[in-house]
Amino acid sequence: MSKFHRKTYSESFKLEVLRDYYVSGLSMNSTAKKWGLTSNTYISRWQKCYPIDSELLSLSSEPISQGQMKNDPKSREQILEEENLRLKKALETEKLRSRAFQQLIELTEKEEGISILKKDGDRQ
Repeated sequence: MSKFHRKTYSESFKLEVLRDYYVSGLSMNSTAKKWGLTSNTYISRWQKCYPIDSELLSLSSEPISQGQMKNDPKSREQILEEENLRLKKALETEKLRSRAFQQLIELTEKEEGISILKKDGDRQ
């Protein structure tokens, strides 16, 4: 009887395969074939040891957010609602910022006695 010996891989190899999987957008099967793995279960197992936001992977925020959205059980509607809320908050912040700049300009014009912005109806 022959015994089955599972091949062991170094940590650096595992991290390199996982980085490639997260960044390339390839399926687990395609990534496994690309790296000469006999099964995609290696990648599944390694994901449990090195989650997508692991510091060892050193991924940028884009692959992390995309990977988390894939694994997130939230519905598309919930994700869109959250994005809508985030954008509304960003718009409010920009409105406040714009108003602050406008007040700064008005104050400077008053104190310095000069026109910074072209007024409606003015011609050059």
